[in-house]
Amino acid sequence: MEMEADVLIIGGGLGGLSAALFLSELRAASIAISSKSPLGYGGSTYYSQGAFRCPIGGYSIEDHIRDTLEGGRRINRPFLVHMLAEGALGAIRALGEAAGMGFGESRGSLRIEGPDPLIPSREFAIRLGERVKALRGIRAFEGARLLDLAKCPDGSFLALHAYNGRILSIGAKAVVLATGGAANAYIRSDNPAQLTCDGHGVALKMGLPLVDMEFVQFFPLGIAEDGRPALMIPFAKGRILNGLGEDIIPKYGLGDLGEALRMRRDLLSQCIMLEAAEGRGIGGALLIDPEPSDDHLSKSAFELMRRFCLRPPVRVLPTAHYTMGGVEVDEGLRTELPGLYVVGELMGGVQGANRLGGNALTACASLSRLVAAEVAEYLEDEFGEGPIGAPEPALIGDLMRGYGPREGSVDAAELRLRARRIMWERVGVLRSEEGLKGAIDELSEALESLGRAKVRGPGDLIALKEAENTLLASLAIARSALEREESRGSHFRMDHPEERPDWAKAIRVRYLEGAMRCEIAPID
Repeated sequence: MEMEADVLIIGGGLGGLSAALFLSELRAASIAISSKSPLGYGGSTYYSQGAFRCPIGGYSIEDHIRDTLEGGRRINRPFLVHMLAEGALGAIRALGEAAGMGFGESRGSLRIEGPDPLIPSREFAIRLGERVKALRGIRAFEGARLLDLAKCPDGSFLALHAYNGRILSIGAKAVVLATGGAANAYIRSDNPAQLTCDGHGVALKMGLPLVDMEFVQFFPLGIAEDGRPALMIPFAKGRILNGLGEDIIPKYGLGDLGEALRMRRDLLSQCIMLEAAEGRGIGGALLIDPEPSDDHLSKSAFELMRRFCLRPPVRVLPTAHYTMGGVEVDEGLRTELPGLYVVGELMGGVQGANRLGGNALTACASLSRLVAAEVAEYLEDEFGEGPIGAPEPALIGDLMRGYGPREGSVDAAELRLRARRIMWERVGVLRSEEGLKGAIDELSEALESLGRAKVRGPGDLIALKEAENTLLASLAIARSALEREESRGSHFRMDHPEERPDWAKAIRVRYLEGAMRCEIAPID
């Protein structure tokens, strides 16, 4: 073991940075934080529009709770929604103070006022990263990629990373996983490329249950032009045209484009995919013919179009944007494994069947503050000031057994790419029993074939682990989607198109004995 810490935080986005900041205020703990990129740079917050939904401007805590539950189609865990809303404003303002940045205020929202109109939260994320690195007792490992996480006999944890061409081992009394969501399980996603479902995969391998994995939020307007990334391009005014020249907004009774994007993103995504699937697309996509608007989202969309040298109309298709599913926690924000905590998009049960706009950043701030308090209490109760024990050599040996060079017939990176295509084609916006079963078969076969993957150096080892994590998260999504025989929120089954009252319950999925196993759980 090369380093010991009281707490290891894995992930350098808003969730991980918030946990580090709040924990440092509560306890004089030694903290290690590992991140694939420089702190603040690699997470989704860096690329976001910087909106925090919160009780402000005449929008009450009760309003926030109600809207979050209704947006989540009552699949959310009510205790998490109450925690989210009640702690939101104080936590957001504390982060703003830490970053030295102000917010624009409107009813129900605080918005970061950054210098870049396209990604206003960029400066905010970078400043928080710098603030964390400057804190006493914190050591940052930037460019570290998680390979494995294990529980030690004394209750502590051992994490192995690929770091600067070698294996870095970090021992910690407690671990906070802050690795982001699983939207990059899909080939069309607007998430940063380095988010590879690592937290979901590690949690599944450790036997932890995930919940709500079938609920994946697709933003309806993602760029679908050749050679351009599938980034969201959120025009608030304009027409969405099919190959017949029909505007599908009035065709499907969605009001206007702005209303559809605010309130009916899931339905708009479904309508766009239906038009394309039924042959009324243009090269497999639809067209957005935008109109000028003072809306901040439209301004960023026009700026994005300018930077990518796009001319209207622009081809669009939905893009995977956010995953509501993640690791299950109890009312103390604890996972089933003592000392292991999750924050941010990796925490399941918060957003329900569809996330309310602005709640992604709010969850990172509000719930990370509460998790930090739980971690501080855990350290005091379980370890006091004592050191952690040295991990058994056999444990490290078991973990590293597959790290050495080996020949193989499978390229893990190519396998991951294939899996992401399967997810888009069969487990995307439009789902069916036939498609889901076919996806599960293909993904299971791909996971099994990883045993034949070549490992000739650190790059291959990282690709192997990222493929494994992506495949495990993908199987959890597909298996949960097959189990839920209804349509609700972001989950749409063409063979079960109606929402059913008897399905107002959660699906819990575990990876046991090499298979994904689902169970139905009440909403409590």
